[in-house]
Amino acid sequence: MRTYRLELRLIQVASALAVIVLILGFLGLWGQGDKSSGEKAGVQETAGSGTAAIQTPSNSKIVALGDSFTLGYPLDAEHSWTQSLADALKITVVNKGKGQQTSKDLLARFDKDVVTEKPGRVIIFAGTGDAIQGVPLKDVQTNIGAMVEKAKSSNIIPVLALPVWYSGYQQGIKEIRDWEVDYAKKQSIMTLDFSTVLFDDNKKYLNGLSSDGKYPNAKGYKAMGDYAAQVLK
Repeated sequence: MRTYRLELRLIQVASALAVIVLILGFLGLWGQGDKSSGEKAGVQETAGSGTAAIQTPSNSKIVALGDSFTLGYPLDAEHSWTQSLADALKITVVNKGKGQQTSKDLLARFDKDVVTEKPGRVIIFAGTGDAIQGVPLKDVQTNIGAMVEKAKSSNIIPVLALPVWYSGYQQGIKEIRDWEVDYAKKQSIMTLDFSTVLFDDNKKYLNGLSSDGKYPNAKGYKAMGDYAAQVLK
């Protein structure tokens, strides 16, 4: 009888241990599964946070920093693409365009014209002036890179607008454009390519979008603003 009770007790203990092992095993697998999901989610989040598409600006205000093509020449800021962008998105877009500007000029006034405005995003529209004035590509790279870093350090999301074509300076513009596209990809920065709505395959203005073949007219600037709104919304 005593032996029978001992065997029964051993069976009970073994059964209890088996149940405990099963429970612990289940919890362990569940925990690992949850960890795996978390790790996957973390990878996705890290990858996604590096893309411009999911960056969330601190506010809706945008500053557009650039040269004559930002100012709206030969018209004015009221007829510029920045105004069309503001109207389309119902937000504040501050036009900081000036004539005959290079990336060095934009960098020199970045703190005053951009940082002090405290926008959520800044559109840096540089390059065409650099090509026209013969600024070396390495200098353009340095200046644009410095503006991007200034923006990021001020919690402003940078957006790069690729330089648009200008007759007689296509090669220099192409070199800057190619570099900006590559740089933007590496830095996960959104780009705007106004050339896609302004020019044909021969780098000539589409019919009705320019009056002089050098700068957009009112219709051209409207097309630029509508395009920017589609990308930035």
